[in-house]
Amino acid sequence: MRLIAAALNLALLLAAAPAFAGLLGTMTALRDREPPPAPLATYRLWHALWRAEQVRPAGVSLAASAAGALGLAAAILAAALIPTFTTALATAPLAFLPLVIGLLALAVILPLLALMEAGTMAGGIAAGQILGFFCVASPALFLVLWALAQLGGGITLSGLAAPGGMGTPLAPRLLAGLALAGIIRAAPAAAPLPDDSGRVRAMALATTALTRLAALSLIAALCLPFGLAGEGQGLAAWGIGLLAWLVKLGAATFLLTVLRPARPSASGLITPALLAATLCAALAALFAQAPLL
Repeated sequence: MRLIAAALNLALLLAAAPAFAGLLGTMTALRDREPPPAPLATYRLWHALWRAEQVRPAGVSLAASAAGALGLAAAILAAALIPTFTTALATAPLAFLPLVIGLLALAVILPLLALMEAGTMAGGIAAGQILGFFCVASPALFLVLWALAQLGGGITLSGLAAPGGMGTPLAPRLLAGLALAGIIRAAPAAAPLPDDSGRVRAMALATTALTRLAALSLIAALCLPFGLAGEGQGLAAWGIGLLAWLVKLGAATFLLTVLRPARPSASGLITPALLAATLCAALAALFAQAPLL
């Protein structure tokens, strides 16, 4: 059952990635009062890019294309470790929070390094801004994840569905949520697609969508682990866990659309939103050690 659950968990995230990208695009269009894309536009775009004639532009090295493929592989490995509807996965013994975070970071950084290696001005500037933001926001991210790990009972994700997995402290969870909201608000604009063949561009879109989906699923499992099925629970618990994951993912997608500005600032990495996020993260890490708060 654990192997079946792990396969279903990974298949669910892989199949939901293009749907999540389409839902995010639809919500963003509605927020900006623009016509929403067609329901299957994301699938058609990815399929068209994958089937297009594969011609690598001059100046784009094989290493840059390989970095994009490695980023997608890191996102898939991270998705295999993150629980969506149950924690009773065959990959649970490897689901350490530092490992999952490291894989998600690689899924973000490797495509950025490929953009910088390609030598285009727009790609290099965008990649440099995102990497600089990660360096500035890393203390807040570390404190948030450390606090959530303390509330979850350790650095493994397999104990989130245990009785009392939500934990008694409410204040650190709320502060961690506020810190994450501030980080999302302060994040720079997304990097452009690589100037490469259609399949490399399709892999870049898939990597971005899967990384965002996996990160939101991880945050939902850490902040709100209710609904997750535990060890020894049957198909009914899996169904409840799947429904809870869909509800949490829908709410997280809506909040992501609301929090992200229509035109993120291209300068000023240290913003009031990031400073507020760092303060909330520090308080969350402090209160995580006080069970009565």
